Order: sequence, then structure tokens, then C-alpha cells
Amino acid sequence: MCGDVLKLIRRRNANEEPIYFAKLEDTYDTIKRAHIATGHGDRDKMVKEVTKKYANITHDAISIYKSLCIECQRKRKRPTTKGTVVRPILTKNFGSRSQVDLVDMQSMKQGNYKWIMVYQDHLTKFCVLRPLTSKRAAEVAYQLLDIFLLLGAPEILQSDNGSEFTASVITELKLLWPDLVMVHGKPRHPQSQGSVERANFEPPAVKPPFESTSVEPPSVKPPSVEPPAVEPPVEPTSVEPPAVEPPSIEPPTVEPPVEPTYVEPPSVEPPAVEPPVEPTSVEPPSVKPTSVEPTSSLSVRQNNIISQRKRAYEAKLSQAERMVKRSRRIMDRGNVENNVTIPIPMVDRSRGDPRNIMEMIVDIDENDNYTIAVQSGILSGKYTRNQFDLCMYELYSEDDVTTDRIVSLRSAVQQESNSGGQGFAKCNCAGSKRCQTNRCKCFKLKVKCNSRCHSSLHCENKVIL
Repeated sequence: MCGDVLKLIRRRNANEEPIYFAKLEDTYDTIKRAHIATGHGDRDKMVKEVTKKYANITHDAISIYKSLCIECQRKRKRPTTKGTVVRPILTKNFGSRSQVDLVDMQSMKQGNYKWIMVYQDHLTKFCVLRPLTSKRAAEVAYQLLDIFLLLGAPEILQSDNGSEFTASVITELKLLWPDLVMVHGKPRHPQSQGSVERANFEPPAVKPPFESTSVEPPSVKPPSVEPPAVEPPVEPTSVEPPAVEPPSIEPPTVEPPVEPTYVEPPSVEPPAVEPPVEPTSVEPPSVKPTSVEPTSSLSVRQNNIISQRKRAYEAKLSQAERMVKRSRRIMDRGNVENNVTIPIPMVDRSRGDPRNIMEMIVDIDENDNYTIAVQSGILSGKYTRNQFDLCMYELYSEDDVTTDRIVSLRSAVQQESNSGGQGFAKCNCAGSKRCQTNRCKCFKLKVKCNSRCHSSLHCENKVIL
């Protein structure tokens, strides 16, 4: 008996605190109090808090409550899944797709070159490295033009969204190669061009570069290898004996002229029967030597090049099929009106903002690209299935999102943030008159300085509690 209320408790010893059995109608409030007491903690923290006073709150009930909490969906950490992909990039021919990226080498402090441009063919993984003194778009365009003149322009050139690849001087390359298509990966998503990103840190697979890239270099190299100085000493020894044979051949040359004089009159050459027979007998031997010569060196290398490219494509295809099969097994397909959470990059959120933002799927195209809406509008760009997580329950409805305008992810996070997003004002003022003039960002915006301003030192513009 607790006051005027009769409660059921678990059997206990005399010195133990009572452990109650919560009623069915009180289960929700009991779990809610434990959830708030743990600061929106995970299931194990809630179980530890609830079992201090109650005996019949199950783990399933706690998990269901946690999956219905919007704040928990926003702050949950996304599990890392490797090898998941929606649409792998497949290339069949050399030069059909290339990727380019820059590697920062400023920490090396060697010479005037601070950057290295990595240009990679997607099929053969053949790389061309070019040192750069800066990231200016003009210098990047100059090196790309030189590579195009060396290997030829690809059909598709893929890069990230850096200003050195999106400037107008880069796009002017299309004036020289109208068939060139330039594509850019998703912002802050290096997996879009993962092949060249891996080449920046890992050595590429060992492949014969000339056997998988071009035909001309191998045809030039064999002649340089064949003339070693071993053959010349053999040639003079073999030339001396043939020098004696020509004099033995010269005397017989006098007799043949007598023979043709006797042969010509009796042989009836005028008839038109013999001439057609002679060319037919001469043509086959003239064709045979030409068919034998190319099969010895050049055609063999061409066949090797074709087989190497075919093996590379088949290997990529089999790997892509495995990755897609695994992705479909791990990730369920989303539907319209499903609630999802998209992770927010660190550069787009402040310290007090959650890890994820809640959205709802509003459209799916034929390529399984998802259009997602939030409270402030529709997010710019489309998302693939591996870029968001599905919520177990529908916490947002059509009335909770806006579909009449398009916003960026950073703007959406800033509008839903309690602290104004990653762009909140902070200053680094110094001196005796700290934060008392318009030179201070906080003073100019008419806001008080916070704990991140000027190393948390005291000033006249701070809030006095």
C-alpha cells in the first residue's frame, strides 16, 4: 500500500527497496520518464534506469518507444556498411571514362610543386601524374589539355566539385572536344569517384600498362630490344661464306641466255590460255607471306590487348554484380511517404546539432533516385538508397514537409538548428576594448559573445548570469 494506492511489488527481503509491477496503462509514461532521465539514451541505458524501480518493462517495449522518438532518430549513429553500392560504374573501352583528382603535397615541402594531379583511366587504371604549383583552374586546364593531346580526350571526364574543376576555363575544353561530357560527384561524397580516390593512397594493381592501354608503344619497343650487340658479331661470320658463292653463280649466267633462244620459238606464248594461268599461280604465294608477317608480332600484341581489356571488363562486371546483390540484401527499397534520415556532414552542423535530419520520400524515378523533402523544402539533388536510412515508423506526414521550394542540405540544417547551424557568429577579438566596436562580429550583429569567442576570455559583450 502506497498511500491510498495498492501496488503490486516483487518478492523482496526486509532491507531491499520495493520493485513495482507497472500497469499496462502506465507503461508508456514509465518508459518516457526513464528515456528523459537518461538524456535520450540508448536501450541499455533505459533498461538500467527502468529496472531500478520496475520489474515488468520488457526490452521490446523500450525498443519500440525509442524507434518512435524523433530526437533519437536524429541523433543516432549510422552503422558503417562497406561495399554497398546502388549503380556501379562500368566501362568497356579504354578512354570511355576517366577520373581526375588533386593530391595535397604541401606537407612534403620539397620544391615548388605543392599539388599532384592524378588522371586515371577507369577501365585499365592507367594513371598519369602531373605536378602543380597551385590549384588554379588555368593550370589544371593546361595539364588536362596536354594529357588529352597525349592519350586522347575521354568520352566522360569525372571529377569532384572543387572550384578548380568547375571553373569556366575547364568547361571551355568542350569547345575543342564537343563530344566530351564532364560530370561531377556529389558534394562531400568522395565515394562518387572512389577509383581515383583509392589511387591517391593505395598503389594500383600491377598490370602491363601498354598491353591494356595502347598499341603503338609496344610496336615501337621491340625494335629497340632486338638490335642488341649480340647479333652483329654473328653476322660478319655468316657474310664471308656467301661472298664466295656469287662468283660461282656468275659463269652459269652466260649459258641461260642461249637456252631461252631455243625455248622461245617452240613454246607458243601468244595463246591467251597460259597468261591467265600464270597470274593465278603467282597471286596465292604473294598473299601467303603478307598473312604470315602480321601474325608474328603486331597482331599477337593486338589480340593480347583485346583479351586484357575483356578480362578487365569481366572482372569489373562480376564484382559489380556481387556488390549490387549484397546491397539489395542489406538495404530495403524505399517507398513514397517513407520517413528517412540523412546524415549531416560535420561541416554543415554545429556542435549542438544532431547527426541526422528527418525527411520524407516524395518521389522515385525510373533509375531509383529518390527525391526527399524536409520541413523547409525539397533537398536539392537526388539521393540513392545507400545515402539514407529508413525509419521503422512514419513520424512525419505530408503536412510536416514543404514541397513548393528547393533548399540545400546546409540551409535545411540551419533552419532546424537551435543554434543557427554551422554559421553561428563568433569573434576572436583582443585588447583592452574587446568586443566594444563594430570590428567585433558579435557586437556588429548585436548578439552576445559565447563560450567559443576569444578563447572564452571575459569581455563586456558577454551574457552575465
